[in-house]
Amino acid sequence: MQIRELVLYGYNGEVRHLPFALGQVNIITGRSKSGKSVVGDIIDYCLGGDSCNIADGVVRDNVAWYGLLLQFEHERVFVARKNPDKGQQTTGVCYIDIGEKIEAPDNCDFSSNTNVSGIEESLTRRIGISENLNTPPEGQSRLPLAANIRHVLYYCFQGQDEIAAKNFLFHHQSDDFITQAIKDTIPYFLGAISEEALALENERSILKRKLTLEKRKLEENRFLMGGGSERAISLIGEARQAGLIDASTQIDYQNYREMYSVLQTAMNWSPSMIGSNSGMDRLTFLQSKLQEIRDEFDEIGISLDNARKFVGETAGYSGEAQHQKMRLESIGLFEQLNFNPGKCPLCSGTLEQPLPSVEMIKASIVNLDKSIASVTREQPKLRAFISDLEREREKKQEEIKALEAEIDGLYQQESERARLRDINARRGKVVGRISLWVESVENDTESEKQEQIVKRIEERIKEIDDILDRDSVEERKQSALSRIQEDMTKWAKALQLEHSDNPYRLDLNKVTVVVDKPERPVPLKQLGSGSNWVGVHLIAYFALQRFFVNANRPVPRFLFLDQPSQVYFPSELDEKQIDWNEVNKMYQFIIDRTNELNGKLQVIVVDHADLKEDSFRQFICENWWPIDKNLVPSDWYENTSQQ
Repeated sequence: MQIRELVLYGYNGEVRHLPFALGQVNIITGRSKSGKSVVGDIIDYCLGGDSCNIADGVVRDNVAWYGLLLQFEHERVFVARKNPDKGQQTTGVCYIDIGEKIEAPDNCDFSSNTNVSGIEESLTRRIGISENLNTPPEGQSRLPLAANIRHVLYYCFQGQDEIAAKNFLFHHQSDDFITQAIKDTIPYFLGAISEEALALENERSILKRKLTLEKRKLEENRFLMGGGSERAISLIGEARQAGLIDASTQIDYQNYREMYSVLQTAMNWSPSMIGSNSGMDRLTFLQSKLQEIRDEFDEIGISLDNARKFVGETAGYSGEAQHQKMRLESIGLFEQLNFNPGKCPLCSGTLEQPLPSVEMIKASIVNLDKSIASVTREQPKLRAFISDLEREREKKQEEIKALEAEIDGLYQQESERARLRDINARRGKVVGRISLWVESVENDTESEKQEQIVKRIEERIKEIDDILDRDSVEERKQSALSRIQEDMTKWAKALQLEHSDNPYRLDLNKVTVVVDKPERPVPLKQLGSGSNWVGVHLIAYFALQRFFVNANRPVPRFLFLDQPSQVYFPSELDEKQIDWNEVNKMYQFIIDRTNELNGKLQVIVVDHADLKEDSFRQFICENWWPIDKNLVPSDWYENTSQQ
C-alpha cells in the first residue's frame, strides 16, 4: 500500500489535490507554518486514527473533509473522514470507495458509508494482515491483542518530535501501552509467527475459553448430582477424621477422578466385630451374687459383734460371782452351812430378827457356786464360736473381692464394646454419605458426556501446543533481527554515527537501538548529539522497511519523515550555521535506500531543507517556500477573511 494522493475538501467547495509519486522519494520543502507537519497528521487520521491531531488554525477552520487515495497491488482505495466539529477531536463519519482505477472525487458530497472501525478492518484485510492474536503468557493480566493496520503504522511514521528523540524509537511509542503493543505485534510483522501458527494460536485461544466454559458446566452438573468437587473434598475430610482414609494419604484435590477413586475405596470399610451381649447377663448375676454375699458378710459381722459382747458380759458376771464367793469363803460360810438361825453366823450373837431359813441361804450359796462353774465351762465354746464366725467372715470377704474384680473386668469389656459401637456408628454414617455421593455421581450420565467433551478439548490444546514451538518462534525472530542488524551496522558506518565500528541492533525487549561495544552495550539514549539520534532512527526504519519488502510482509510500503534535518538547522534564517554537508549526506542516504528497493518503497519527507543539488531537487513534489504556497491554498481563507 502506497499513497497516490492526499485531498482536502474545503468548506468553500474547493478541492486541493496533493499527489505523490509511487515507489520513490517525495519531498515537500517549505517554510514554517506552511502546513508541512499537518500532512502526516492527515494521513494518520484518514488511516483510522483515534483522534484528529491536526492543530486548530487554518486547516481545521477551512477543510470540511480529508481524503487519501491509496494504491494497492491490484486496486485503489479512497478513504475520507469528516473534519470534527469545533470542540471535538474525532468523528465517526467516514467514507470509503474501492475500485481498480478510481480517482479521488472532485467534491465532498459524501454520504457516510462506514465508520472508523470499518476503515481499519478494510485496510487491515487489504494490506494482507491475516487473522492473528497475540496471547500473553500465563499469569499476565493484559488482554490478547490482534495486530491490525494501526499497529503496523508504528514503522511507517516519524513525526517532528520523534525522528530526533533519544528516549523512544517508534511512532507513538511515548503514548501509554504502545511499547507493549509493539512488543506483542512485531513478531508477527517480522514473520516469526507463521500464518498457520497464527491460526493455531487463535484456535487455541478459542479452545481455552471453551474449555473454561465446559469445565464450569461439568462442575455444575456434578454439583447438582453430588455436590461436585467441594462435596468430595468435604467427604474426604470426614473420612480422614473417622479413620476410613489414612491421614498420610496424599490426594490431588484438583483431580476429580482421583478423589472419586479414593472415596470409592473408603466404601469398602466393614464394621469391627463386637462380642455377644452375654456379658451383661453375667454382670447382672455377679452383681446380685455380690449383694447376697455382702448381706451375709454383714450378718456374720453382727453375730460376731454380739458374740464378742456376750463374752464380755459373761466374763464380768463370772468375775463378780467369783469375787463374792471369795468373800464368803473368807468367813468360812461355805464350810459352816449348819448354823443357828437365831444367832449371827459370824459373831454367834443373838439376833433381834431371825435369819432367813438356812436352807434358803444354803441354796443361794450353792447356786452361786454352780453359776460360777457353768460360766467357766461355757467360755471355751464361745471362743470357738467367735473363731468360726471370723473365718466365715474372711471367706465372705474373699468372695466379695473376687466378685468385684470380675465385675470390674466385665465393665471394662463393656466400655470397649461401647467404644467400638461408637466408632462403627460414626464410620457407618460417613460411609453412608460417601455411598450416596458415589451413587449420584455414577448415575450422572450428563457429566460423563461433559467429561468426554473436556477431554477432547484438552487433547486438541495439547496437540496445538506440540505444534507451536515457542523456541522456534524466538529463533525466527532472532534470525530476522540479525538480518536487520547487518543493514543497521553497515549504514551506521556510512553515516559515521557514534561507535559505528561496533554492531548496531534492535533490542525488542527494551524497544530501542543498542550499540554492542566490547565493554558494555550502549542504548540509544546514551548516544550523544541530535545528528546521531536522527541517524539511528533512519537506519532502524530503513532496515525494517527493507526487511518487510524482501520478506513480503503485510506492511504499508510508505515511510513518512517529518523534518529529519531539523538538528542541522540551529535557526531557519541563519544559513551560515547549517552543516549542509551533513544534510546532503543524510538526504543522499534516504534517496539511495529508497532507490535500492526498486519502487517497492515510497518515502514522503516534509522539511525546511531546500538543497541545490539535482539529486535532491528532482524529488521535490511541492515547494512551499513562496509566501503564497501552502498546504491549504491562501485564497481559501484570505477571501473568507475579506468577506
